This record gives sequence, structure tokens and C-alpha cells, in this order.
Amino acid sequence: MGHKEKLIIKEVNKKNKSEWSRFYSSYYAALCVYVSKFIEDTDAVEDLVQDIFIKIWESDHLFESHEELTNYLYRACYNNALLYIRDHQIRSSILSVLAKEEDLSVSQDDELYILTVKEEIIRQLYYYIEKLPTEQRRIILLRVEGRSWNEIAEYLGVSINTVKTQKARSYKFLRENLQNSPYIVLLFLFFP
Repeated sequence: MGHKEKLIIKEVNKKNKSEWSRFYSSYYAALCVYVSKFIEDTDAVEDLVQDIFIKIWESDHLFESHEELTNYLYRACYNNALLYIRDHQIRSSILSVLAKEEDLSVSQDDELYILTVKEEIIRQLYYYIEKLPTEQRRIILLRVEGRSWNEIAEYLGVSINTVKTQKARSYKFLRENLQNSPYIVLLFLFFP
């Protein structure tokens, strides 16, 4: 590792603001270009990359080499881009189902309220889906994407009985956690 790279690592680890600014400037554009290969929304790309820098700044982790730092930046960008895509697909799927159920005669005054309620519904449902065990969560998220139970079994390379068992366990967990919530109806809307 060259002197310049050692200095960058040392100053990044110390949270030196002037060196941090140079570090940010030297990586920011390249990371945005990298993330834009996965995500088309420029604002989302910039937010995602900035979040990575914020996490590094707030972290106590000390990087040992320039290579470790570079690998971390690109790996974090890649992982966060995949999470963004997954979350965006789930949100779009849920909103499209809700749009089909919505009364089309809603006034413009109520549109903001409806949008707020929809976002809260998505947040609540997604919150509990994320608490499911890994296999159950994968099955439910594939269902949210619009796949049939048979397609899910085929995609995961498991039997339909395994999918049904995991579905039943997921429903039980979601019902227990949503039982006092108006969102329980979502189980029947999204996962028939």
C-alpha cells in the first residue's frame, strides 16, 4: 500500500474532516455510477451512496487497508442497491393490489390521506414480514412479488408441501402479530 493510501486510511479512521472530504470526493461519483447500474432513480442512487458514507462516519470500525475500505464501499453499495430494489418491488406490488381494491370515486382532497394510509399499511406488513424466519420470509416475499405457490416451490427447489407448511407458519405468526390491527385483512388480500 502506497503512502497516499495509508494516509487516506489513517485520516478516514480518525474522522479527519478535511481528509474525509477528499475521500468522499474521490469515491462518490464512481460509487454513484456503480449503483446506477442497478437503480435508475438518480435521487435514490445519490441517497444510497451518501448513506454508505454516513454509516462509515458513524461507525467505530477501523479499516486496516485501502483495499478493505474499497471492498467495503462497493459491497455495501451493492447490498443496499439490492435491498432498495427488493423494497421498491414489494411496495409497488402492495400498492397495485391496494389500487385495485380502492374506490375510484375518491376526491382529490382524500388522495393524500389514502396515500398516507397505504404507506402505513405497507410499513406495518413489511415490518412483520421481516421478523419471519428466513425461509418463511423468502416464501412470503416471493408471494408479494406475485408468484403462485407452485412457482415458489419450483423457484426454491422445494416441494409444494414444504411451501404450504411454511406458508401456514407464516400466516400464524402474521395473524398473531396483526390480530389487533386493521391490517390483518392484508393477509387475505395479498396471500390468498
